[in-house]
Amino acid sequence: MGDAPLQTDGTNTATITVGESSSGQSNTYQGKGTAAEPDADIFPPSSKCNESSGDGKAANDISTSEAAEPVHEEKASKPTDAIEIGIQPHNETEPKKKKKKRSKPKKGAATRKNVTGFEEFYADAPMTPAEAAEEKKLVYAPSRAFTDRMEECLQRYRASRRMDTERTMMFNKYLWLGGIDASQRQFTGFAEDREALAEADAGEIRQMTATDFIGGSSSRFYDPLDPDHWFVDFEGIVRGFLSRLIPGIYMYDEAANRQAANLVKNFLNYVLMHDACPEYEDDVKAARRICDIAPLELRMMHELIHELPGTFNTTTKSLFCEGEVKRSDEDEIYGKLVTFRVTVLSSPVDEKIKDKIMNSGDPTTIYVVDTKEETYEVVDIVRPSKRDISMVEEQLKKAGHPGKGKPAGVLKLKPSIIDFGFDNLPRSDESELDSIELEEYLLEGDFLAKFEKGVKIKAVVCKLNIGLRFIKEVKDVRASFDLFLPQMLMENWKEPVPNERPPPSASNPNAEEEAIAADV
Repeated sequence: MGDAPLQTDGTNTATITVGESSSGQSNTYQGKGTAAEPDADIFPPSSKCNESSGDGKAANDISTSEAAEPVHEEKASKPTDAIEIGIQPHNETEPKKKKKKRSKPKKGAATRKNVTGFEEFYADAPMTPAEAAEEKKLVYAPSRAFTDRMEECLQRYRASRRMDTERTMMFNKYLWLGGIDASQRQFTGFAEDREALAEADAGEIRQMTATDFIGGSSSRFYDPLDPDHWFVDFEGIVRGFLSRLIPGIYMYDEAANRQAANLVKNFLNYVLMHDACPEYEDDVKAARRICDIAPLELRMMHELIHELPGTFNTTTKSLFCEGEVKRSDEDEIYGKLVTFRVTVLSSPVDEKIKDKIMNSGDPTTIYVVDTKEETYEVVDIVRPSKRDISMVEEQLKKAGHPGKGKPAGVLKLKPSIIDFGFDNLPRSDESELDSIELEEYLLEGDFLAKFEKGVKIKAVVCKLNIGLRFIKEVKDVRASFDLFLPQMLMENWKEPVPNERPPPSASNPNAEEEAIAADV
């Protein structure tokens, strides 16, 4: 809009130039709700302005004593239409809105703030050529003793990972089982010595705050100066750790077993990547394979403990151990007898046993001749063939008992021992069990799929007069990598100290009680 003409009466006047819309306010400030306050022209007291709008809008007569009433009073009462003396709204600049500062992407170590080092696709940061040369020629040089290299490797590994409380406990247990003391050091004072930590480099800080040391702690840990009865065995430590120590703490918690296996595998990968002990590379790789199979196999063992002895063995037990075969005229008992005969005849069991079952017209002539509790090791697994499966289904259907039985395979076992380290129990390395004849037991194919060679099973077994053996009760199942380590007996062992209390004697039989009372 152009400038509105002003009518003068001979007094001093001034021109108000307003680049506004028809409402009396510029387009820039429409709808702001506040009166603009740009630079103003100062009028003498006698000046008087009559502003008229070309589009029929209100005009304001302004004087120094008072402001004339606007033509449209309602519009003038609004803050958006109020214009003070000599105000030029187009000169006002609205306060600029504060722009939101965009956070700059983090770089370097800041991006790894929440990285623990145990993520699925985690990879250690690449080393510079100088760092790689230092590791190869100084830190892990073949000329250094194995214990020194492993101690350095442990300290560097722990410094490169962010372990939570549970992982720290697991890793300390793993090192303890291997004869390495990883307990917290007391009275070192480095954590509070801020000046020393501020002046130290990364290597010095790692050494000051390290807790992993080999030797010099206690007689229950490995001592390089007294290495008798100790030898390097990465695979053996992992076997004992995942088969005995972790299940002893978490039972069959699948998530905990997997976390423990992944933790140890993460460490073994670090050892291989940095070539800390090339002379034991094959042993380290074998230990890593145990970490891969352990979680799944431990879950299978847990399922077998709850599911065994299975349908066939349970049926055989009820028939010949509980005397149900004498009531074979009953429909339910007769159905069990049919299931027993069809399963045995269609299985890959010895043909002599099949002939005896076929020739026995009276089932009551079959009975139990031997019962024992034994520990076995799985030597071979013979699963049922497709022919056996179809035969069982066909025969049961003809007998009018479809779905009452499942085809069975053969589990070949040899007597074995589950070590526990007790003096009153036999040990596997002291017993000659290899020359003992193998025993065969029938199991459904679903159970055979969960077994591996080397699995140990403790069970109560029975033998029938026809030569057939069956499992009456299962008491324990151990994974194929199960291993007892002597270090497990040293968990709560303490160094002996001299006892100053007098022992009981004939003259003073209450000496020990009196000494305890005196201490209290």
